[in-house]
Amino acid sequence: MDPILQLCKKFLEMRIVRTLTVGVIAVTVQTIVFELLAVYLRILPPSSAVIIGAEVAILTNFYLNNRFSFGDRKHDLPLFSRLVRFHLVVSGSVFLQWLFVFLVERQTSDWLFIHAAYAAGIILGFFWNYTFYLLFVWRHVPPQAEDQSLSRYNSNRPSL
Repeated sequence: MDPILQLCKKFLEMRIVRTLTVGVIAVTVQTIVFELLAVYLRILPPSSAVIIGAEVAILTNFYLNNRFSFGDRKHDLPLFSRLVRFHLVVSGSVFLQWLFVFLVERQTSDWLFIHAAYAAGIILGFFWNYTFYLLFVWRHVPPQAEDQSLSRYNSNRPSL
């Protein structure tokens, strides 16, 4: 195989690259909702549109990360529990985005500054999210721990 092709394949297999790709998709979804509700239709103030867009993006992001970025990991929690954990983790990022936009919209109505605050919140939020995805939502269960938990379960069962 061509060395450049191998390098590209290895790069695309990196978890952070997969997570970043999913994040870009989620940010695109969130931004479309934000722009529609706050900028074009003017249904909501920008800080409220951040929250609505974020919720749509959270569900998209969880589904894609669960299948694409972290699908190779064995999980010790059911899907719904991971979704709840995901919401808890991402709420920190959403709060940062909301706070940045809220503070700026209180100072100015200039969309350039509001968009800059929105982008800053998203960038900071990515680092927040990725850290807690690894530590809390899709934490790796080592095979040893999995085997030990099964052996504890089996040792407590009566033999048939």
